[in-house]
Amino acid sequence: MKLNIYKISHPIIKTMLSKIDQTNQQYYYKYIGLLFIYEILRKHIDVKRIYIKQINETKYLDIINKNNKHFILTDLSCTYDMISDIRTMLPSINIVNINYQNIDHTKESINDLNVNLSQDKIIILEKVTRNDKIINLINYLNNKKNIDTANINVSSIISCEKILNKIGSQYPKLKVYTTKIL
Repeated sequence: MKLNIYKISHPIIKTMLSKIDQTNQQYYYKYIGLLFIYEILRKHIDVKRIYIKQINETKYLDIINKNNKHFILTDLSCTYDMISDIRTMLPSINIVNINYQNIDHTKESINDLNVNLSQDKIIILEKVTRNDKIINLINYLNNKKNIDTANINVSSIISCEKILNKIGSQYPKLKVYTTKIL
């Protein structure tokens, strides 16, 4: 079974990525991150409609289903500019800072992570996936925290084909979201 790779080709993301490539202006990552997370979460967020009956009319509100939690696991020192505004849009999202330096730091970062194994979704967010550190994190989540890879999504603005092949050989049910594969 092959890895599920979703290449996000939003036109605004494409133009901003080309500006980063041409001018190396890092502040575009803030907007790319916001659009990128939007594209990923719109498939996973469950919206419920609540009807409020008043005397003469019925009003309704659309709210996010709080039974399903979403966790973004990321190294904030690398991705802060990408996710700084996400809390404004989705106050219920859980952002967890992951220290990738070694496996002990990773364990310490997610030791208290309480996940409903059947409902909650985990998004691992990186700007660029270049090395095996993301595989180590997936191994830990899958083997030690018993989180099914069907509930884990890897999202990276730019992904290295070599790393994607490694991930695909170990975790074919995993979903990967990216905008560019090198």
